[in-house]
Amino acid sequence: DSDNQETKVVTVGQFRIGLCHGHQLVPWGDFQVIEMLRRKLNVDIMITGNTHKLETYEREGIYYINPGSITGAFTPLEPNVTPSFVLLDVQQAVVTIYIYKLINDEVKVEKTQYKKT
Repeated sequence: DSDNQETKVVTVGQFRIGLCHGHQLVPWGDFQVIEMLRRKLNVDIMITGNTHKLETYEREGIYYINPGSITGAFTPLEPNVTPSFVLLDVQQAVVTIYIYKLINDEVKVEKTQYKKT
């Protein structure tokens, strides 16, 4: 039943993107657990969440994203959360990642690119 899926894979441009909330990955936010899921899904970009902690990084040709929490909601593991979200601009084999953070009531934007090899 597609309404109850734990994961989703979408193709945008030349990228396979894996999506997973992350509450079911234990321990939460653990790279090895996320990487096992990424391999199972066979994706170029892996997006997970649940920790409310913003993380974006490339490792061994794969891009990993945790967009954080758009409201800055705290968690028992992270009481001081910076509100954040991530926007992907996919153009064939290149994705531009815009990282938005709310710091001292001011929106800060960072930009990085990931190219499929």
